[in-house]
Amino acid sequence: MTCGSIARPWAAALLIAMTSAAAGAEVGTAKTLSRIHDPVVLPMSRLAVLPERQTRDLHLVRVEHGQPVPIPFQFDQRDTKGDPVIDGPSDFVCDDNDELVFMAKDTGERADRDLWPRTCDAVVELAVVDRLRNQRGWAYLLHCPGVAPAPTPKPYVVYDRATNQARSSFYEVDYAATRNYFTGMRIGDGNGMLSPNLLRQTAMRGSPTFSMLFTTVTLEFTEQTSIVAIEGVKNGPVRAVRRVKLSVDLGPLFPDLPSGTAYTYHYLSSLMTPTRFGVPGLALRILRDFDFESVVDFDPRAMPMRYWDAANPAGVALDHPDGSVVAGVDHTWWVHSGAAGAVLHALQIPERWREWGVVRGSVVRQNAAGISLLNMTGLREGGAYDLLQTTVVLPHPYQPGDEAEPMAMVEAPLQTEIRRVR
Repeated sequence: MTCGSIARPWAAALLIAMTSAAAGAEVGTAKTLSRIHDPVVLPMSRLAVLPERQTRDLHLVRVEHGQPVPIPFQFDQRDTKGDPVIDGPSDFVCDDNDELVFMAKDTGERADRDLWPRTCDAVVELAVVDRLRNQRGWAYLLHCPGVAPAPTPKPYVVYDRATNQARSSFYEVDYAATRNYFTGMRIGDGNGMLSPNLLRQTAMRGSPTFSMLFTTVTLEFTEQTSIVAIEGVKNGPVRAVRRVKLSVDLGPLFPDLPSGTAYTYHYLSSLMTPTRFGVPGLALRILRDFDFESVVDFDPRAMPMRYWDAANPAGVALDHPDGSVVAGVDHTWWVHSGAAGAVLHALQIPERWREWGVVRGSVVRQNAAGISLLNMTGLREGGAYDLLQTTVVLPHPYQPGDEAEPMAMVEAPLQTEIRRVR
């Protein structure tokens, strides 16, 4: 199966099987891990200690008050190129490049004694470590051949292909039907209540200028010229994956230019879109100018809201920006915040781009905000470069310092230590 958790009858049988002395034993090492947004994505190549990797025989639990508790998890296949398999079988034997996925927030305390039933012939301890704060939480992967499949837990997030909408208890986003932008965003309180729609849409504009023979040619692409065909959606207990084929329409002088396949990973309180950006060496040699910005166009009825980033720590009123925005300083994140809560947006670019002078600038206009890429003509080498766009929902108004937790997820990913205990 692609996902699962340990069955409640299994847990009940486990409790009955324990002796009274064991039931009264002391609780193990306490969990200190406090990261709430982070997924744990573990390649199966790191789980070679398992006797075999048939998904239907694997269960994931945490220890809480000295007892095992099932937690949501899923197995996702990846193909030989490393891309997620969207329409694969529900039950399979994991290869080394397949993945176990669960949330760091679902880890628990460390088991300091043998809690596991005899039907499980292998138990693997997964210690999830935040090296920034020296914090830890633990989960346990159990291999239990022949144990009946567990009921599927309620998923943290669901992508609905019929409505092009992703929903969790922390957010709801609407995608344009055949384009790559949002037409709606609502903040959830974690308990089912959603704010009104905050935006009219997200927008993008790129404008490269090339020197060609005895003239210059300026092209323009926007969110309207980025054409999307949804190739598949996979919903699991922990994340929903959306796969789209992208192409760019640059007008009648140029054919549609396919830009490949893009994936967006939707989690409980965040969305992540890794992108591989191809830069032809020839294009760099004739590139004379390049303007790019990506913005959120807010619904005026969602005001008042404020904008923050690292270069503008005092914040700016989005309904009446006063022109004091520091725009040309590199920053990795920006936030918009109102009464319903806050949303943090982060863009990671290659370190070499930064070395060459590329800057992520601030964009703030009335009822709109976002990020620009400056000095792109400073790129020195063509090739394929990896970027990561991340959106994280905070179900409360932003206060300076609130960016630390989501940015730790982006910039200092959690580590996992693996040890077989049976």
